[in-house]
Amino acid sequence: MIGGGIAGLTSAWALARAGFEVSVLDTHALPNPHGSSADDGRIIRHVYGTMEGYAALMPAAHLAWARLFAATGHDRLLPVRALYVLREEGPWQATAQRALDAAGLRLALLDDSAIAALPMLNRDGVLRVAEVEGSGILQARAILDDLLALLRRSGVQLREGVEVAGIDPAKGIVTLCGGETIGADALVIAAGTGVTSLLPGLARDWGLRASVQTLAYLDPPPHLAAAWQAGPMLLNRLSGHPTGGVYVLPPRQGARLKIGDYDTTAEADMGADHATLRADRVAALLDAGARAIADFGAYRIAAVRHCHYTMAHEDRFVVRRVGERGWVVSACSGHGFKLAPLIALGLAAAIEGQVEGAALAHWAAGREGERVHG
Repeated sequence: MIGGGIAGLTSAWALARAGFEVSVLDTHALPNPHGSSADDGRIIRHVYGTMEGYAALMPAAHLAWARLFAATGHDRLLPVRALYVLREEGPWQATAQRALDAAGLRLALLDDSAIAALPMLNRDGVLRVAEVEGSGILQARAILDDLLALLRRSGVQLREGVEVAGIDPAKGIVTLCGGETIGADALVIAAGTGVTSLLPGLARDWGLRASVQTLAYLDPPPHLAAAWQAGPMLLNRLSGHPTGGVYVLPPRQGARLKIGDYDTTAEADMGADHATLRADRVAALLDAGARAIADFGAYRIAAVRHCHYTMAHEDRFVVRRVGERGWVVSACSGHGFKLAPLIALGLAAAIEGQVEGAALAHWAAGREGERVHG
């Protein structure tokens, strides 16, 4: 297993529980505090915009998380109200309603008094606010720690600070800097944006690229601290805005109030200082935050972070066989965390021979649950 982020660690768990001997290799310490998987919290929800195939996977994704939490002994999903703040007409509400109906969950439109009871919401330009059931925050850092402890108990070998010089997916061989070689019956490349350097030709063929996305952590003004502790997540698409919109995660159990952008167009320079290069992205994020959060100037910017995400065509997972013994697990943007255990269980089934590789790729790309139009 190359890569110790959420995709690599959940894949190691799924393979170990299937009876495989597993080793995880990572260039950094585990967990890597600078990796995109390490964060206070990540959103999980049953609706997925117009990507109905992924929405159809979400009930199974929740069950996969429950299975993982049962193994670690810690339930790290915090139920939180999810409010979609709609400022323009579009197909979102109809597709969300279908997804929630299929999952047996409810979508409710807030009335004026319920909207007025949200002191943190900037109501400028708001057409309606929809609340969706079945949403919450995954405690990302704690999940990584729990997974590492579980893997150690399960006999998984965790090798930190090792540099991969080359891979041979056909033979299942990894060559480390220094010359050491490691052979495997199955070689899983779950290296995040590192796949673009480990397998540059395939990454280009499959449309994989490294993107920068920007987050900011906020301290709310004292008079709103209590409201935020019981407050909702706010999801705001902003048509025509350079961020594409902004999502807002409320503070919970020590996690900070966080905002993040939806823009995936910026290419990552893996060796660059994005704090300097991406000042324009920070300004755009804060402008989007002001459009979503009332009296935004009263909030203190505690920290800003730039994360590297792997992006793919149509924002879909790429989980594909490469060579005789190789498998690539490449999540797309923030999808990677919320679906990681489910994708990992599917990968393990394919490596066991229970699922054909092409079927796994089709399923992981969210194709099975798509509506057929026309």
